[in-house]
Amino acid sequence: MKYTITKILNLGASIYNRWTKHNLIEIYKRLIKLADLKDSKKVLDIGCGPGNLDLMANESLDKGSIYPVRDQRSCRVYGIDIAPRMIAIAKKRAKEKGYEINYKLGSSTKLPYESEEFNTVFTCLLYHHLSYKEKIKTLKEIYRLLKQNGKYICFELGEFPKDGFHKIFLKLFTDDSGIMHGLYPTKLIQENRFYVDKEIKGPSLLKHHYTSYRVLIKK
Repeated sequence: MKYTITKILNLGASIYNRWTKHNLIEIYKRLIKLADLKDSKKVLDIGCGPGNLDLMANESLDKGSIYPVRDQRSCRVYGIDIAPRMIAIAKKRAKEKGYEINYKLGSSTKLPYESEEFNTVFTCLLYHHLSYKEKIKTLKEIYRLLKQNGKYICFELGEFPKDGFHKIFLKLFTDDSGIMHGLYPTKLIQENRFYVDKEIKGPSLLKHHYTSYRVLIKK
């Protein structure tokens, strides 16, 4: 997953943080609503970025109550990202809020957690950074981490436009055409034994990037 675009996100973490606050808040709210977190004991956000979704998940789980930062028993929300500066911002914001959110630096293809550890897993705009092989590994890892009947809630791009600009742009930023797929294909969901509970058309980003919400259940 060592693409130039990931390195750019790392360098532009502060800018991306501001962008998410202005452009993704309603999407985060929809993800939280779809997850219905009231029965979730542990939640993981893969590709968490600056942690804005995690703050909302924590508030939803605990109705805004503030836990002591050093009380590890209170931790119910976890986040992981490959960009060190994203993790640094996420940790700082959680500390400012007084929330105990466990953040780690790492890849979606090899997640440092126990099998069947989580009730709910989120991703938001992750898969367009992954090669096709990495998409396969990521879905297998998510399936491994979820408890039986656990939910995987995602908001992802559909297939990118096939105009000349995007073909040239994506060739410059990746050595694998898997990025052109955007949202992972249905075939991968079936191969990883997920049940599709819901699939909802999302808003278009930057006017021409189509998106979808999906709620998948581990069966």
